[in-house]
Amino acid sequence: MVKPTKYHVFVALTCAYAVFLFFLSSVSSLPGPSELGFLSGLVHFLEDLELKVLVYPFYLVYLYPDKCAHMMLYLGFGLLLNRTLSSSKNGVLSKYAVPIAISIGTLYAVTDEVHQAFVPYRTASSMDLAADFAGLLVAQLLILMYVSIKRWLA
Repeated sequence: MVKPTKYHVFVALTCAYAVFLFFLSSVSSLPGPSELGFLSGLVHFLEDLELKVLVYPFYLVYLYPDKCAHMMLYLGFGLLLNRTLSSSKNGVLSKYAVPIAISIGTLYAVTDEVHQAFVPYRTASSMDLAADFAGLLVAQLLILMYVSIKRWLA
């Protein structure tokens, strides 16, 4: 019996996450954003404290919840792809984990959008693809920043 390595664990997690993304794309009608009453109350509370400026960074999340969801889901996918490729014993995969993770993730996002075109009440969207790509890119940037800070502190 083969003992699973860190690479095997990350491959399994990445594949499971890809299946999860496929499942979400297969659902005809996803639930909408939750009740925003709490958010409204929070804004009024911050206005009373003259701290409304703290809400401004979340304005895009309020305007485009679907795109933000795409970005966050693919940010997670990008993190897993990078860790999978980085833990590979193949020197090319581990050395070029960032561009390969972006490439694989983008290719998967394209196939995901094509898949959505065939799901009732869903559509393929280039803006969704852009949000997916942004999530993948942010994931790689976060990893590069983490590695840089870790090296600087060492």
